[in-house]
Amino acid sequence: MAEARISEDQHAALRSLLRPDEILTPDSPDYQCRAQTWASQKQMNPDLVVRPTSTESLSKTVAYLYSTDLDIGIYGQGFMSASAKDVLINTSAFDGFNFDQHSELVTIGAGQTWSEVYRKLGEAAPEYGIVGARTPCVGVAGTIVSGGFSWLSGEYGCISDPANMLDAKVVKYDGSVVWASAEPELLWALRGGGGGFGVMVQVVLRVFPYSQDIWSGQILVPRERLEQVAEGIATFLSQPLDPKITMFLYVVKKSLLESIGTDSDMLVIHAFDALGEAHGRKSFQWALNIPGAIDQTKINTLAGVAKLQDKAHIVKGSMKQFWAPLLIRELSAETVVRAIRWSEEIQQLDESLADCTYLIFELLSSCEPAGPRSNCGWPRPEGVKHILLLGTGCPGDAGPLKEKLSRDLACQAASRVLGEGAEFHYLPNGFEDFHDARKTWGPHFHQLQTSRRHYDPKNKFKGAVNPYDVGLDIWRGERQTKTSGMEKVSSFVLSFEPAVRGLGVTNVILID
Repeated sequence: MAEARISEDQHAALRSLLRPDEILTPDSPDYQCRAQTWASQKQMNPDLVVRPTSTESLSKTVAYLYSTDLDIGIYGQGFMSASAKDVLINTSAFDGFNFDQHSELVTIGAGQTWSEVYRKLGEAAPEYGIVGARTPCVGVAGTIVSGGFSWLSGEYGCISDPANMLDAKVVKYDGSVVWASAEPELLWALRGGGGGFGVMVQVVLRVFPYSQDIWSGQILVPRERLEQVAEGIATFLSQPLDPKITMFLYVVKKSLLESIGTDSDMLVIHAFDALGEAHGRKSFQWALNIPGAIDQTKINTLAGVAKLQDKAHIVKGSMKQFWAPLLIRELSAETVVRAIRWSEEIQQLDESLADCTYLIFELLSSCEPAGPRSNCGWPRPEGVKHILLLGTGCPGDAGPLKEKLSRDLACQAASRVLGEGAEFHYLPNGFEDFHDARKTWGPHFHQLQTSRRHYDPKNKFKGAVNPYDVGLDIWRGERQTKTSGMEKVSSFVLSFEPAVRGLGVTNVILID
């Protein structure tokens, strides 16, 4: 058993700053749910989880922990959930909600999930909408520091855009508490800058009157209609479309569809039209008319639309997961077909990997920001419209060979689906250590480094942008490989080269 790194004096100091119910050990009933990372390989099983319930106790705790040599992390509830070896700071107790009808602003606790926000907004102002995450189980703060996309982003932009996110209360590394608007550099960095600038406890967001008669839901189409779906999507996207219209496309396996009696995988077109049912049915008539299509759409509120994705949290912590979320300008029928076949090739390679693979087209997901791109830490690329979420993985109990294979498949996913040399941008909300932060944040990278050095001088908050990267080449796929002795590899596996070459153990050298 590993020797505990937290000394008795450090335990005593934390006990003097926090109530007993604000400190969780691995034996505490709530420990697992307060520390669980989305990707199981990132779980460090911290010795303690601290969950302060007031800004005062949080500020004292942050100041103390920052002064120690303990490894700390700020927990997020989404796909990039952080962990730590020693102490994890969980902010889920910051779950307040205040709606001001006069200003049409809400001030909310940054530690809660979007499902809580949607519920509370529905109770306080049922005729209002908010630019909030499409996956309701992810946290407020994490979506803001990674840009954040919404069902309404085609109309109103990212969650972190200045028109949507006006201010945030932050506990800085020295324990001081500020509203970020008092320090413009901090507010700028919080807007998509990748995190690591302090602990966000409150955020001020804009709300606005919005139709609650949203036509949305799933249109299921048999997999054998892939080419027809792909051509339909390409035609759909080629025409002028109202920004109140968007859609997802993904695949659901037949094993999960027994209730509807299908004997094949289904392509799922998840439609969204805030102009109502008549308009929606006309807009998506191309999908509804495909032979074998099953219509599961209905009228929903904005909260109801988000709730359609509320099962995502079930798989949290069950997989080793690697992300390659892409932001792209255009989408062709050929790309749709190639992406679906990519996921099916992984199923042929290894079914357990296929069960942990994500492929989601999030179409018409972005619009140009209302102001200059320089207003946000993340300079959203110009002219991009669509998200292609690619994620590979393996079961949480899989060994190092499958974990390596999953990681390598993620590294190669963009080029395999889009083709060599295709233009794309990795999104901040799925940032992995094998992505190039200089490319993701582009012209803002060096300014973000400066901000990180100011707001996290010891780099203990572990943001995506490393403040002390001195400009050496970041890993871009060059590897040193030790073969595993598995000399005979099927010709199918070899088709994934270099991602699975030899199924050996890869020594990845990261220079940060």
